[in-house]
Amino acid sequence: MGCGRGELALALAGAGYDVVAVDPEAPEGAIFRRTTIEELDEPGPFDAVLASFSLHHVPKLDAVLDQLRALLAPDGLLILDEFGWDLLDEQTAEHYGLDPDDWRVEHDDLHGFERLRGALDARFRERHFSPEPYFSRHLDADEDEERALIAAGKIRPLGFRYVGS
Repeated sequence: MGCGRGELALALAGAGYDVVAVDPEAPEGAIFRRTTIEELDEPGPFDAVLASFSLHHVPKLDAVLDQLRALLAPDGLLILDEFGWDLLDEQTAEHYGLDPDDWRVEHDDLHGFERLRGALDARFRERHFSPEPYFSRHLDADEDEERALIAAGKIRPLGFRYVGS
């Protein structure tokens, strides 16, 4: 879900997995569907749905999660890499040279951590949750340094990985 340019989808297909990659701006190709998850016309069931930094964007989060749940096989997994923009604190903002007020204005139309987490918990049974670095994936920061700063309590992790069934 939200395959972007399709690098991961192509890698998974190349490794032998059956893949349906969904994004309104998906590239051309047999595994790609240029649509939204709400309009996807594939019956499923799917063994897994993978979404990387896309759920916080969807306008109708509850409807999308209901659709994902309906598409999954009974033992299927929802695998997410996401972030809670609203988890940014002063210390983390200062470290990355961010203005917290500008950050809020820039991200205020996105779903925050509590909204995402509550909607997931209402529909899926958590199998895994871990806080993860965010800035190293989106601001060209060093991941090892970010992990060390998180471990030392000097910055707050904004990213998270979630697996639910």
